[in-house]
Amino acid sequence: MKKLIKKASVGWPSITHRKTTLTSIFFLMASSTLWADSTKDLSVDQVSKNVEQAQASIQDVQMDLKMEMKDSLSGNQQKLSGKVKIKSPNMIYVHYTQPSEQFLYSDGDLVQMYQPAQKMVYQQHSGKGQSANAPIYLGVGKELKKYIGISRVSIIENSDSQVGLLFIPLVQDAGFDKMRVYIHKKDWWPYRMEVETPAMTTKADFSNISFNGGLKDSLFQFTPPKSAQVVEGAVF
Repeated sequence: MKKLIKKASVGWPSITHRKTTLTSIFFLMASSTLWADSTKDLSVDQVSKNVEQAQASIQDVQMDLKMEMKDSLSGNQQKLSGKVKIKSPNMIYVHYTQPSEQFLYSDGDLVQMYQPAQKMVYQQHSGKGQSANAPIYLGVGKELKKYIGISRVSIIENSDSQVGLLFIPLVQDAGFDKMRVYIHKKDWWPYRMEVETPAMTTKADFSNISFNGGLKDSLFQFTPPKSAQVVEGAVF
């Protein structure tokens, strides 16, 4: 007796299977459309709130810094690199390793820049006609809401992973002529900045960012060595 062998179908899937497949595709397309719309509808105010909420949960942060500074008149460029450590509410420590070793300490009332090779310490206190703030590229996350308040701000990039903001100041003493800030959406932390002033264009990139590592206060404390000359004035 001959055995009847049923050939496997290699044609189109069954009608039921096709309906299920089409339904799945439609669902994915609808979900993608909703995600695209929510991404497109992101406002500057929402970005500010997201960054502010993220900052509130962060006690300290560590990150690598690479920076380029270009003189607007001469065109001369300088590259810097180092490691940045920040602790709430206002402590900053930066160990610059390139082009030469320097150390920056800031606590909101006093900014100090120590240059070991030159045996020099530059100090800037608050309350003497100048604020004792660290460079703008180190504090933009915490101060983002303030910069939004004094600027005309537009969203220049908005993808699944990041958002970019353009700041045009509305006041004379903003400290910049134009500023671009790029923020990771995964943690709402600024990771790239471009700051333009009449004298200088500065680009700063932050990488290897880690949060809440339990940094000790002693890391941010600095007493000038007795062998160093201390100069009072603007650090930056």
